Amino acid sequence: MGSLLVAAAAAVSLTGCAAPPAPPAAPAPPAVDAAPAVSEQDMPEIRTEQVRSESRGTDVQLYLAHPTGLESTENLPVVLYLHGRDGVNPTPIPYDTLASLERLYHEGQIPAFAFAVVDGGYNPYWNDGSANGDLASMLNDELPGWLRERGLGDEEGLPFAVAGISTGGFGALTYAEDRSAAGKPVAAVAELAPALQLDWEGMKEKEAFASEEQWREVDPLRRLDELGDVPVGVWTGDADPFLDGINALVERHPNTPVVTYLPGGHEGAVFDAVGTEFVGFLADSLPQHRP
Repeated sequence: MGSLLVAAAAAVSLTGCAAPPAPPAAPAPPAVDAAPAVSEQDMPEIRTEQVRSESRGTDVQLYLAHPTGLESTENLPVVLYLHGRDGVNPTPIPYDTLASLERLYHEGQIPAFAFAVVDGGYNPYWNDGSANGDLASMLNDELPGWLRERGLGDEEGLPFAVAGISTGGFGALTYAEDRSAAGKPVAAVAELAPALQLDWEGMKEKEAFASEEQWREVDPLRRLDELGDVPVGVWTGDADPFLDGINALVERHPNTPVVTYLPGGHEGAVFDAVGTEFVGFLADSLPQHRP
């Protein structure tokens, strides 16, 4: 079991001597407004454990987050969330998204669901044959068993939706396309600043694919017809370096009911400004509310 690290402020008091008389104290500096610290009460329950992945040839972290106070997590619907370049630490999911899951549930605005994250290593584009192993096979072949063993997801252990940030956005689209091709489409795809490229020159710089052919085989923009009409929500900064690829997704996919551009680039200021809409979009795609 793991827990989320929480920032806390410490107060320090000073006492002076009674004699000899001290000179008048200097005026206190004006107070500075600080961003409110994240508290444990703001966040969902988070559990982490190690599972063995044959597709990666190593033990990997399985990270699960769901609202606090649930009577049971049996058959709890799951959103697969694919992390970006830097992996699962300090968190694979932006804090605002986690906090929104907790708050919106307790406000009665959404039904309960869980986020599931599995560690794909550094700089994952979630494809087979990567430097980190066969990541697509891990998601498609191993993850359902891990979720089913924990009583999560549908009867097959499948997530009802998929989300991703940055390189995880690339992977979320390919996962959704794989699911549609297998006749088991996801209900929705939530894309936060997906790392989509339009040409090999841009992709080659990321050092994620051994060849242009390998990239073209999995490039989600070339496979959008396989996705069908699955709804895709898109959130991005208006100065994101992947904006050309993101705009191509919006233009080419026939069902993008939510497209939000925020001021900023590929950065935390954007990632931590979308939680409410992001979580709401996913909750709206639940096939049915839990009884």
